Amino acid sequence: MRSLSRFFRAIRALNPVRAARHWYFRLKNWRRGRAKIDYITFIIPSQLPVLPQPRDWLRKRLLGPAPLSIIELDRIFERIGADPRPKGVILHLRGFAMPLADLQTVRASIKRLREQGKRVICFTQSCTLSTYYVASAADEIVLMPGGELDTVGLRAEAVFLKDALDQVGVRLDSIAISPFKGAFDSYTRSEMSEEGRAQLNWLLDSQFDMLVRGIAEGRRLSPDAVRTLIDDAPHLDNDALAAGYVDAVQTEEDLHRRLNSEHILTWSDADKKVRNIWRKPAEKVIALLTVNGLMVPGESGAPPVDLPIPFLGGERTGDLTFVQQVRAVMKNKSAAAVVLYIDSGGGSALASEAMTSALLELAKDRPVVAYMNGVAASGGYYVATPAQWIVAQPGTITGSIGVIGAKVVTNGLFDRLRINRVEVTRGANANFQSDHAPYTDDQRARAFRSIEHIYQQFIRHVSRSRRLTLEAVDAVGGGRVWTGEQALAHGLVDELGDWRAALRKARELANLPDHTPLVWARGKTKPLPAQLAQSAQPAAVLTYLAENLDVVASGAPQVIMPFVWTSE
Repeated sequence: MRSLSRFFRAIRALNPVRAARHWYFRLKNWRRGRAKIDYITFIIPSQLPVLPQPRDWLRKRLLGPAPLSIIELDRIFERIGADPRPKGVILHLRGFAMPLADLQTVRASIKRLREQGKRVICFTQSCTLSTYYVASAADEIVLMPGGELDTVGLRAEAVFLKDALDQVGVRLDSIAISPFKGAFDSYTRSEMSEEGRAQLNWLLDSQFDMLVRGIAEGRRLSPDAVRTLIDDAPHLDNDALAAGYVDAVQTEEDLHRRLNSEHILTWSDADKKVRNIWRKPAEKVIALLTVNGLMVPGESGAPPVDLPIPFLGGERTGDLTFVQQVRAVMKNKSAAAVVLYIDSGGGSALASEAMTSALLELAKDRPVVAYMNGVAASGGYYVATPAQWIVAQPGTITGSIGVIGAKVVTNGLFDRLRINRVEVTRGANANFQSDHAPYTDDQRARAFRSIEHIYQQFIRHVSRSRRLTLEAVDAVGGGRVWTGEQALAHGLVDELGDWRAALRKARELANLPDHTPLVWARGKTKPLPAQLAQSAQPAAVLTYLAENLDVVASGAPQVIMPFVWTSE
């Protein structure tokens, strides 16, 4: 009777549709609550996209189910934490090949789940340093018999192609604002510059320190003990157990027996049994705008297939597409604030300026909070300058405030092929961007003036955004790349945290309640993208790469970070 009276009171207080939804939700959760759940198991792949990647029926048939994203995993953990029945989760870690910032986001999700009273067990067949860093946030680390603890440290590698290009008669003529702006060093040098080496060293020092501190905190070890763990690696299974680096060496079956639990479910089975979280309807929303990959003039796009080529082979954000999305948000009065998600190392200076000017207009009448994910450098930092608040992960790669330009020179290749090219021009600099010959001294001076002009425009944006003098910006700019932790010390970001920190700040700045949802402002999508239809054609891959290369090596000023090195 009490429930019935509450129902009628709800009808009087709310509209009938909202009341019906509320009670349908309660009935559904009551039915879910009758199922028994002890532990829920997840297989965590080596790579997780940060944002959800919804697929319609056709894409699912062609590409399979959408991969689980980091944000979706975090929301699943939130549901599990709010349900009193599950004791915890078992995470099967398969190694990680993700940026440090993404590892820190996953780690934060594990810690939040533990704070809700749930037990987290990480099970792994073998354990690299990145895997161990994530697993150290759990209650227990279980290593499979025969597995090893391969926590051997960080390694960075830079590849230089100048001599190889010389062999085929191709060179890249590059002009940079400073030696730290080494985006094209891979193609213009035979070995690493002193500035490049210094930059790489301070980045690795910062990342290594973060890993050591995180593991020390999670495993309750001293930093020196963690460094010993790393320096003495790899560790055999029983040696790792004896040293206290792992909590058990067991098979998956033994682990289940040790937990003494009958109701251990996979998430696919538990999804229909774990209670959903009732979220109060909100009148306003927070719009999510994204800048991913290479920033180019024109339309956004993605390659027909995954291409392991830095910048050129990944997703790209076009200024036309992005500006249209910004304008749509400006017209949407229900979007009371904006979270700008950035995972980009930059690209075209003109595209960066177009996106930034649109965001500056948007920021005039509602709060904009920037969240820097794995990389938000050069043009990726440029577009963050309209934000009232910038959040980055400690391991985010950011900064690279600088400008560079380059053009491909192919006259040597044509000579080797015995092909005679003859240029006929009108105008003293008609061959300014021609690939026939490198810049003349006068052309180089003119190109540098253009780069310097864009650089002054860039640092003025940063100066206004960060309330720093131009001299202070230049001192940490000039192409220098920083981790998020270093950027905070230099005044380039406001807060260290994950996407939830950015969402929380956006709600605070707009005076919105805690239940205000985040809604992805992506615009209309075509039923079947052209690149999907062309995915079986090798020419589509080459065309995509050629389009991106044309942006990067066109001779036009670029705000693009160094991408010649990788670390593991």
